[in-house]
Amino acid sequence: MRYYREHTDFSQRNVAKILGISRNTVKKYWEGQTVPWERKPGSGRKKDIITDEVKVFIMKCLDSDQKAPRKQQHTTHKIYTRLVAECGFEGCEASVRRAVAELKDKVSNVFVPLSYDPAEAVQIDWGEATVVLGGIKQKIQIWCMRECHSGDIFVSAFYRQNEESFLEGIVKGLEHFGGTPRKIIFDNARVAVKEGFGYHAKATDKYFSLSAHYAFKPVFCNPAQGHEKGLVEGLVGLVRRNFFVPVPNISTIDELNKKLLEYCAVYRNHKIPGKELTVGEMTENCKDHWIPLPPYRYDTSNTLQIKVDDFSLVRFDHNKYSVPYQYSSKMITVKGSGNQV
Repeated sequence: MRYYREHTDFSQRNVAKILGISRNTVKKYWEGQTVPWERKPGSGRKKDIITDEVKVFIMKCLDSDQKAPRKQQHTTHKIYTRLVAECGFEGCEASVRRAVAELKDKVSNVFVPLSYDPAEAVQIDWGEATVVLGGIKQKIQIWCMRECHSGDIFVSAFYRQNEESFLEGIVKGLEHFGGTPRKIIFDNARVAVKEGFGYHAKATDKYFSLSAHYAFKPVFCNPAQGHEKGLVEGLVGLVRRNFFVPVPNISTIDELNKKLLEYCAVYRNHKIPGKELTVGEMTENCKDHWIPLPPYRYDTSNTLQIKVDDFSLVRFDHNKYSVPYQYSSKMITVKGSGNQV
């Protein structure tokens, strides 16, 4: 309990939840005026082998694992041997195993921040909606970004959830916000993750390159932990229920994206429940905290050198495209972005 008081921003209520003890017990030892091992004469009741001191030690081990490589994290057996060697623990390993399982379950929800500093983080996610585009009813992909402090939003539409759309959506969103956050939070989608998952996932080469250029840290959610990017998941539903009802009838996807930008601008007049300021007013507070955008705009397209066949056709991304006849049998540069080639 003293460790959490001195080394974290957790409240007494948070610590009580993590350790599975009452808030009064935490309060008793919070200031260090008494210690758990100095007890008053008891009633003769059998002593619980998993004491508060043991729970705090286990939590310190789990906390250190958050920053350690996956293969160098504590096993339950390692925690048990350290308890015996460093704390004189006299219980069995099975009791430690049960305690570790219970504390891991509690800490998974407590360590997710409930509030963010200005421009600290942006959450991103995909959604899907139906539109009438050029007279044809079809499904399109909704790209959503939300700044976690102000709640400011960016939404754009793409035909597909491919790598070009993913990277282009990030760049356009950062330009809309006017800067780069310290970290961008996403799930474990294939367009972003090369291998691994959660905190130990490795970004794809292009996503890593983009994150280095814009100087943000890519953060990936743990599997089945949707609350870790709950702000943007709420945005996906919000946009679908409001902007896409009734089903929009639009001539082109460019026209659709223009209207989505107008929707984002109007949203800045909105006041999120529990907040004193509007989204736009809180956005102003973020201006001095963004990492400045680099002078060079990252090229998010998929660019290839392809030979035109004898019929003036080129094959790109599983589709064939016609080119002027004078390019037949010649090498040309084909550049594919999110919505056009």
